[in-house]
Amino acid sequence: MDPFRDEARSRGLPEDEVERWLGTVRLCAMLSPAGQALPDGPVAGRLGGLPPMPEDEPVPDLPFLASVNLAAIPPGATDLPLPKDGTLLFFADTEDPWSGEGWSRLVYVPAGTPVSERGPGGEWPPQVRPAQDLYLTIEPSLPNRGSDTEEFPHGSELGSVWWETCDEMQTDGPVQMGGYPWVWNEDPITEHDHGPGDWVLLAEVGGEDLTEGELGIVYWVIRRDDLAGRRFTRARACFDMVG
Repeated sequence: MDPFRDEARSRGLPEDEVERWLGTVRLCAMLSPAGQALPDGPVAGRLGGLPPMPEDEPVPDLPFLASVNLAAIPPGATDLPLPKDGTLLFFADTEDPWSGEGWSRLVYVPAGTPVSERGPGGEWPPQVRPAQDLYLTIEPSLPNRGSDTEEFPHGSELGSVWWETCDEMQTDGPVQMGGYPWVWNEDPITEHDHGPGDWVLLAEVGGEDLTEGELGIVYWVIRRDDLAGRRFTRARACFDMVG
């Protein structure tokens, strides 16, 4: 985390506060295509292609963004109580994600479930993006937007430091599991009324030609106890973009 420390020092931020802020680091599982991830990282998911849906379930009539193989994410890669196996499938139509429900879907496929790769069919099926393997790296994560609080009087400035230096310490992948969300405008955890509970970032998915809008990101958040109980239907999706 030396680039963060160096930038904070150049701004004259108190070193004890900087170290306390760094103590809030969360690990995340970053999934990136070849060329962005380290070459020795395992394949842990796929971008685009056709979704491997359970044979007894209809395919959502939504663009398929990505899949994540949970068995490829080792314990400790995030601070989330992720299942040890199974696959997560992420669907979203980000052309108008503010129109109400139905624009996104998260599907958990337990290990051993018979699946087949297929689209939803219909007269106007969603576009199928070219499939790309995603490789896993385990990365540090900090808030890119902070607030000045009694504990962190320079919280806003510390968030700005991460914004400035994170590219030196983190791969910019299209899928992130766990960690802190990258926030353009509204924090998907703290600035949305999800109801009571310990809400956490399950995943964020975004990237060029993957979502609409400038640097659009789809976030899936979930209560920690629902995640531990594999109640993925209780996850909520939010969308944000530059502007």
